[in-house]
Amino acid sequence: MTALFGTKYFGFILSAYGITAAVLIVLTVWIFTTHTRRKQQLAKLEEAGLKRASRSNG
Repeated sequence: MTALFGTKYFGFILSAYGITAAVLIVLTVWIFTTHTRRKQQLAKLEEAGLKRASRSNG
């Protein structure tokens, strides 16, 4: 690993890992916030009297 620090490709490698990490963090936050919003919307709909088809007794 220490051999990479002296190479001319170190900037490329570091930026590739950095971009990948940033994309993964953004996707994780996006999925978490979307999930939270959907749960809130579902709770409001169920509170209004609407039921999910997957929870019906038929």
